[in-house]
Amino acid sequence: MRVYHGSYTKIDEIDLSKSEPKKDFGKGFYVTKYIEQAEFWAERKGKVNNTDACVTEFEFDEYAYKTKDLKILQFDNYTEEWFDFVVLNRQNEELAHDYDIVEGPVADDKINRKLQLFLDGEITREDFFEKLVHIPSHQICFCTFNSLQYLKTKNHKVIY
Repeated sequence: MRVYHGSYTKIDEIDLSKSEPKKDFGKGFYVTKYIEQAEFWAERKGKVNNTDACVTEFEFDEYAYKTKDLKILQFDNYTEEWFDFVVLNRQNEELAHDYDIVEGPVADDKINRKLQLFLDGEITREDFFEKLVHIPSHQICFCTFNSLQYLKTKNHKVIY
């Protein structure tokens, strides 16, 4: 499967030590199957870092889902389990789980605002799901070095 990473720089070698904490699925390297989503993040990161934006294309070997060597968690859509997992990860500096790969929808800006309202105690879990807008989104988080063996760099696209 072709997947994409949006950034302010080309990614030739993935360094998990540069992963940021408190992300949806924890510290890790994130990609998406939607190039438009990667382009959005690349442009956003480029503006923040005052640089060009770059989308790196990867080939993800889906055999990873069949091997017994990896522990994988997949969410098909926004569910209570997804919500609990994102909250867990958003509240922890370090990796709060032992999965190698986690796949599912993104807590984008609209969803993130609602999630923050929940974390701040301003809305209930029920309010969160009631106000949830279903917009197609996708992310795969590679959380361990072992999981990165199934991801190979293919191409770079610089966006100005």
